Amino acid sequence: MATKSGRFFAGFGAALFLVTSSALTVGVILTLQQSNNSSQAASATTNTSTANSTPGATNIDPSGSFSVGQKLTGYTPLTKPLAHLEIYNLQTGTGTAVTAGSTVTADYVGALADSGTVFDDSSAHGGAQTFSLSSVIKGWSLGIPGMKVGGVREIMIPSGLGYGSQAVSSIPANSDLVFWVKITAVK
Repeated sequence: MATKSGRFFAGFGAALFLVTSSALTVGVILTLQQSNNSSQAASATTNTSTANSTPGATNIDPSGSFSVGQKLTGYTPLTKPLAHLEIYNLQTGTGTAVTAGSTVTADYVGALADSGTVFDDSSAHGGAQTFSLSSVIKGWSLGIPGMKVGGVREIMIPSGLGYGSQAVSSIPANSDLVFWVKITAVK
């Protein structure tokens, strides 16, 4: 009888051990999976780089006059495609902050990121332009919020957040873009 009860308790202990170690293993796997998902989500949201300055871009004044076809002065062209939106605060503003639904007035110059060749400039349209962030390319609607009036920002936009596979005017299909933007008013 003692051996039967000993075997029972040994079997019960082994079964209990298997159940608890399996549950522990499943818990560890789920925790690792959640951690991996969290880090992927974090990297998806932190793919927007923000820095206080960018190498090669100094004394930028987007309200200056740039000619279409001219190369940006002080800009170092990219040697590889952009993987994600990059934001560089060149001058922090002190006025009203831009939110996702804002209408802004801005001076800007836009160029091809791989060459620095200007394709648009607000001064060619009579100066600062007013637009709603809901009516611009995705790179602008993601890259402008957070700026304050008086602020200057360099926004590096991968083609997927620009015009994608569509050629537009002097912008070839699949072009990464760079914009220098100065916010002059927010509504």
